[in-house]
Amino acid sequence: MQILSSFSCEQDEDIENFLHNKAVEFELLSKARTYLICDEEQLSGKDFYLDQLQIYGYVAIALKILSVPEEWSNRKRKELDGLSAKIHGEPIKDFSCYLIGQLSRNSKVPHDSISGSDLLQVAYDVIAAAVDAVGGRYMMIECREEKKLVDFYLTNGFEEIQRSSDGNHIMVQMIRKISI
Repeated sequence: MQILSSFSCEQDEDIENFLHNKAVEFELLSKARTYLICDEEQLSGKDFYLDQLQIYGYVAIALKILSVPEEWSNRKRKELDGLSAKIHGEPIKDFSCYLIGQLSRNSKVPHDSISGSDLLQVAYDVIAAAVDAVGGRYMMIECREEKKLVDFYLTNGFEEIQRSSDGNHIMVQMIRKISI
């Protein structure tokens, strides 16, 4: 789609690649939903043309299983579950979460046109609607181990769970309790 190819992310080629090459497939397979953030005035104009639409940013939301480290206490497991730390006497190891899989601003638009916090709010709004419909307790993100990114999510109420490698980068997994 030509509109998607107008998006650029100079900081992270993987984010740009997802929107250009994977988002439509993920949509069709119901693996994730991708939300494009555009100028409302441009969308509502009488001379609106899709090929001229400017994407300010996007977020992609999916479901994911959070597998917690074995060393986690029963108290922390119970906090995540809400009811119990164990099922049939065994510690709960996996929890369902909403994954904010992608979140990015278009490098081609003015920096002040949309902020990371604005994009995060879009993700929160989508997740809140899903929680209203089916429930859920936590959202998570996985980002590269870059101080600016980690600090952004910490500032926005996420807490670090664990770090791992995706083969090329150290990834930081973070969660945030959903409050509606």
